[in-house]
Amino acid sequence: MKLTKVNYRSLFDLCILCLKPCNSRSGICGSCKKDLPWLNAQCSICALPLTNAPENAICGQCLKKKPSFTQVNALFLYQFPIDHFIGKIKYTNKTQYIGHLAQLLLEHYSLPTTVEALIPIPMHKVSLYKRGFNQAELLAAELGKKLKIKVDTQLLKKKKSTRRQMELKRSERLKNQRNVFQAKDNHYKYVMLIDDVMTTGATLEAAAQTLIKAGTERIDVLVIARTPK
Repeated sequence: MKLTKVNYRSLFDLCILCLKPCNSRSGICGSCKKDLPWLNAQCSICALPLTNAPENAICGQCLKKKPSFTQVNALFLYQFPIDHFIGKIKYTNKTQYIGHLAQLLLEHYSLPTTVEALIPIPMHKVSLYKRGFNQAELLAAELGKKLKIKVDTQLLKKKKSTRRQMELKRSERLKNQRNVFQAKDNHYKYVMLIDDVMTTGATLEAAAQTLIKAGTERIDVLVIARTPK
């Protein structure tokens, strides 16, 4: 009698959404992927969701004042179930979801080979102590490992503790992020900032400004999700 080796792991791989058998590396089956809140029409600079916008459209805010970063790559709208996963990561320590979200990013984006380093948006040491981890750093580490790109967690630091951005209006968010970052002088010409969610872009703009002052020439952004405003 010939014995057949059974891959028990494959028998128990279930979609994290519908709990049906799933062989996707992201842990989300094809059917559920179709229902995810994909970001389609968007500003070609800041990825702000737009309605029926043509390719390479630019939103009014970017036309009024061009950001310090070159472009934002965002995969999803910040809606269910993506907002659910990110909330679970940040507030209930379900960091296993980071691997699933990182794989979705990898399936849909090819980073330019000229990107020299991934720079996660840092947390202030007090916030980091309270949470125990920086989700942007974990995401960058996952991406860097699979893409074989350096992850630099020492270049950019958050020197001031700030109020939570989600509690503030747009004007308050911009003011809240002024002069909160510091960066070492560096030799990088092209880096990619990594974060989980982009709302007004105040945090990413402040980080990009700081990196440019420290010598970086081009800064792109990669986030999991983008909010409508």
